[in-house]
Amino acid sequence: MNQAWGKQVKRPNVVLIVMDATRFDWLSVHGYPEQTTPHLERLAEDGIIFESAFATAPWTPPSHASLFCGTYPSRHGVDVAENLFLSEENRTIAQMLADAGYRTFGILPDVHLSSLRGFHRGFQEYVETWRIPYLHLEYDWLECLARNILFGRDKLTHYTNRVIQRWLKAHARGPEPFFAFVNFKTVHNSYQPPYAFKRQFELKGFGGDLRKAKDYSKRDGYSYMAGRLELTEEEFALVKSWYRGAIAYLDSQIGLLAQFLRGMSVYDDTIIIVTADHGEHFGEHQLAYHLFSLYEPLIHVPLIMSWPAGLPRGRRIGELVSLTDVAPTLVDLLGLEPPREPMQGTSLVPFDGRRYHEEVFAEFGRPHYMLERLRAKFADHDFSQFDRALQCVRTREYKLIVGSDGTEELYALAEDPLESKDRSIELSEVVQDLRSRLQAWQSSMGRHHKGQRMDEDASVLKALEEMGYF
Repeated sequence: MNQAWGKQVKRPNVVLIVMDATRFDWLSVHGYPEQTTPHLERLAEDGIIFESAFATAPWTPPSHASLFCGTYPSRHGVDVAENLFLSEENRTIAQMLADAGYRTFGILPDVHLSSLRGFHRGFQEYVETWRIPYLHLEYDWLECLARNILFGRDKLTHYTNRVIQRWLKAHARGPEPFFAFVNFKTVHNSYQPPYAFKRQFELKGFGGDLRKAKDYSKRDGYSYMAGRLELTEEEFALVKSWYRGAIAYLDSQIGLLAQFLRGMSVYDDTIIIVTADHGEHFGEHQLAYHLFSLYEPLIHVPLIMSWPAGLPRGRRIGELVSLTDVAPTLVDLLGLEPPREPMQGTSLVPFDGRRYHEEVFAEFGRPHYMLERLRAKFADHDFSQFDRALQCVRTREYKLIVGSDGTEELYALAEDPLESKDRSIELSEVVQDLRSRLQAWQSSMGRHHKGQRMDEDASVLKALEEMGYF
């Protein structure tokens, strides 16, 4: 498309929403039978929904770096050799938009995406809610505290929405177009949505151990992985129901944000992108939360793009796409100056459902940090099976996962969507083909961008501990 936006024509606004840790397969907009996402369904009616979108990594820092830069971890360098810093060699979509005259704003609850780690570049205003003290004498924050008491905690979701709306009210009708980015931590463990949404989806007639379900939800998923916490199917079902309630609550807040944009009369001229950085495990392969795998529950993510004034409406696209495609798509739609170093994603314009990729890739760096903490907490359990980096190549039919320890797993996804049976021995020709594709992709990476080690003070360590990273 590469629109030629003249000075007299204002470019469309952009709102990028990341639903942290949100699984693709439990969203009603993607066919889940319970109505967990009615507001996303309405948003999809105004735009395009991608049925086969994949994250480049199973956790927050590298996945966001790919979303921001249009490159894979092996290129942008986040989660490579224990680096969690997005180096200045990487050019982000926020920087490109700021250079094109956009007013840029970001708000996030996560130390992983903080200015300490370089994710703030290009944002003129960057609100890091994890830094906010517990008592902050400001109306929206006090309202948040009151809502926590009356309706149940929501991980600052309502407060975050109010801050975005306040910023939009001040800037949405200005002479410059705006770019707003938000990461909502609503669905991330622990899975405890506000009371009304918890009741709506909660398992009825529960007869299991409520304490065990609550422990898993909060921080004891790792105890489950270590064999110290056993959950019945019913107890897992209860935990999953809380997770779905959290999804529904976040969906309602996204609906309120879209309604606010309509009320400001900027909705039709705003590109809204909703996605997730990764999903979540609930016992698949004896895994909890995210990290340690590249299975479908972690890397298959939702992706919706809406722009009533400029995109097709009500279109569903089933072809493979990657989160690396978001940045080049915006560059194309908005006619931006692309970075000197080519992005690895591809523009999805004109959204005709053509074959964008023959395969997509994902990566996970060797998890030294988490394994150190797991071994300290569970000294009698052997976590050596996770002491490896992972890469995968996924086509429409197959996925090959390769470990740095020499392991290989092949799954025939059409007949085995749950990835329950490794077919690597019997389908050796498929393994050889996919291995060669993965090796060719690795060879195309060139030099990765090196970050820098950051000293983590007490506030950072506390924030990581509260998120379950010990």
